[in-house]
Amino acid sequence: MWVRLEADEIELILEHVPAGRLTEKLREAPDQDTGAFVSAVDTNDDLEVDGDAVISRGDEGAFVMSWVWVSNEAAGIEAPDLDEDEEDRSLKV
Repeated sequence: MWVRLEADEIELILEHVPAGRLTEKLREAPDQDTGAFVSAVDTNDDLEVDGDAVISRGDEGAFVMSWVWVSNEAAGIEAPDLDEDEEDRSLKV
C-alpha cells in the first residue's frame, strides 16, 4: 500500500511515534536523481507521473512510480447506470 503524506503530516507522526523502522523510513531523503528520472518518463493521456514520485534505483536506471489509466471496460467492470439526478451531481463534483 502507498500513502502520500505531506511534510507537516510526517512531522506530526514523528512527534508521536517512537524511534524505529517507521521513523527511519519517514526521515529518508528522496534520491537526489528522482527529478531526472521523473522527467524522463514519456507521459501521455493514459500514463501520468507525479513530480514527487517514488523511484526504485538500480545500477542502470530506476523504476518510477506512475499512474496508468484503466477504463471500467478494460477491467471488466460495468459502469453503474446513473439516473439523471446522479448524473447532474457527478458533473458538479
